[in-house]
Amino acid sequence: MIIDHIKHISFYKPMAAGITEAWNAIQAMLQEKGELPDGRYELKKGFFKVQRGETKPLSEGTFESHQKYIDVQILLEGQEEMAWMELDNLTEAIPYDEEKDAARWNGECTHHMLITKDMFYIAYPHDGHKAVSHVDEKNTFIKIILKLPV
Repeated sequence: MIIDHIKHISFYKPMAAGITEAWNAIQAMLQEKGELPDGRYELKKGFFKVQRGETKPLSEGTFESHQKYIDVQILLEGQEEMAWMELDNLTEAIPYDEEKDAARWNGECTHHMLITKDMFYIAYPHDGHKAVSHVDEKNTFIKIILKLPV
């Protein structure tokens, strides 16, 4: 798991192939259109989704993991709490679904962090992550979920 400010995203190019090119393409679309509607957008390598919503209590839901894609989540507006746990410390709740590229996991939210505007995080296949959460108060958010092939 990597967590950082968006201004440093190019630093991670060796660890997330295509991340710089994808972020440049996303920025160009945002500059051209102002705001992108929710939905899926194809890239040369991978794709991204724009998601808006409200957080849910950190105690609810499950962790997820992916095998085909690195998950890069970029907060454009608002904030969320994100929990992380290595898969070895989680219990499988829903087996891996190849079509959805997702498995669901149960476990303790021992490690969590507040992610605010202009921050991003990268979840690799060994990272169980629980996004779109809050500890105390519900928050709203707009974010990019970038999927880069492993």
